[in-house]
Amino acid sequence: MPQDIECGPAGTLELEVLRHELTEFTGPDDPSHPHNWALWRRIWVSFMLAMFNLVVTISSSIFGSAQKIVAEEFGVSDEVTVLGTSLFLVGYIIGPLIFGPLSERFGRKYPLIAGVAISSLFGLMVALGHNMATLLVGRFLAGLFGVAPIAVLGGIITDCWNAVYRGVAMAFCICLVFSGPTFGPVIGGFIVESSIDWRWTMWVVIIAGLAVSLLALIAYPETHPPSLLYKQAKRLRKEAGNQNIRSNLEVEGFSIRLLVRVYLMRPWILFFTEPILVLLTLYQSYIYGLMYLFYQSYPIAFGDVRGWSIGVASLPLLGIIIGVLIGTVVVVVYTLTYFKRKMDSRGGNFEPEDRLPLMIFGGCLVPIGLFWYGWTSSPSIPWPSEVCSGILIGWGMYTIFIQCFVYIVDCYTDTANSAMAANGVVRSIFGAIFPLFASYMFHNLGVDWAASLVAFLSLIMVPVPIIFWRYGARIRARSKATEQRCEADI
Repeated sequence: MPQDIECGPAGTLELEVLRHELTEFTGPDDPSHPHNWALWRRIWVSFMLAMFNLVVTISSSIFGSAQKIVAEEFGVSDEVTVLGTSLFLVGYIIGPLIFGPLSERFGRKYPLIAGVAISSLFGLMVALGHNMATLLVGRFLAGLFGVAPIAVLGGIITDCWNAVYRGVAMAFCICLVFSGPTFGPVIGGFIVESSIDWRWTMWVVIIAGLAVSLLALIAYPETHPPSLLYKQAKRLRKEAGNQNIRSNLEVEGFSIRLLVRVYLMRPWILFFTEPILVLLTLYQSYIYGLMYLFYQSYPIAFGDVRGWSIGVASLPLLGIIIGVLIGTVVVVVYTLTYFKRKMDSRGGNFEPEDRLPLMIFGGCLVPIGLFWYGWTSSPSIPWPSEVCSGILIGWGMYTIFIQCFVYIVDCYTDTANSAMAANGVVRSIFGAIFPLFASYMFHNLGVDWAASLVAFLSLIMVPVPIIFWRYGARIRARSKATEQRCEADI
């Protein structure tokens, strides 16, 4: 293996390039580049990625449905069983720091499959465990490995789609990322309410995770362009008998220093020096935490307050899913019309700020939905009104989340993985913490004032995308990490 530029003297990489014949794509129309694959193949890649994300996000929240039964079985408090959800999301904090580097070095396919398969196997600790410690350790390890699809999502979508259709593909994948945690309590609620054991809340995600992993192992292609070039170089060396043929991945090499500098330090250097990244990450993280807070609050609002059973009390979450689906359609239409027209008018160039008007709209929907939810929670008010509030909440949260995600990727094109690594860690911290105080807050303040509190906090966040819509281009112009103008990927 050629000496790594990180470990060798200045100019090592240039010398290696001269010494070896580098494999490269023949041009923007090279059929071996994932951007130029057949449409059905790219759709298949995106569909499977969405299925991976659906399985692990259902797993993240489904345990919450069994909290009360688990507390009774093991003689612990409800607050301890909430850790089953929070520790899963603590695993999300650490996981991206593992799967980010792995996907850049060894490709997307095998880290993705291994992560979900191992996560499913650690689910056996919960399905078969006979003490609370085993359950909680199993949940943490399942989250640690289960974050793999989320960690590589942005990379795979960027591998396969250009700027316009990247937004469309991302919209569908994030739709399932948002829907999964909502389906979890619904599925789990009816399992718990049925005659079968609560442990089937784990068995269903274990079976689904292993099934999707097996299908991907058989029929899922590698999409990472440098890894494809590595395979091409390996094949050409064998066919031509020329050992000087190398890929950039081989020439650049790998070292502990590179790992620390690029994958561990750079995300935090970006986070603490880039106002766009830090403010949008905090906004998106708040929305993400809010999502998991609501999975704890709905059983209180519809179960404790209205007296519904566990399974039925989870059904109002479908209102949030309806909102997410509406948001998905709106984002796709917006991207294919307004955003595409803006890009075409600039000769194929686009400004990341073109994504933000929709985020501003979503930011307005969330507090409206939250106030509606809180102040229609009284049993004296017919339940359909409170359920319908979830449509606005889901629509707004999804719109903020997806547009924030794509805006960050657009701004930090060359360092998007590092930017999203920091984003993912902070986001998961919020997701892990919010469920811990949800029960206290909604029981002590009541659903009306607890929902109003988070609604007021959401109002404070509304100016964030407005600021970047107005001044984002100027801020990017002063940044060393962002591009002032983005060109559509070929």
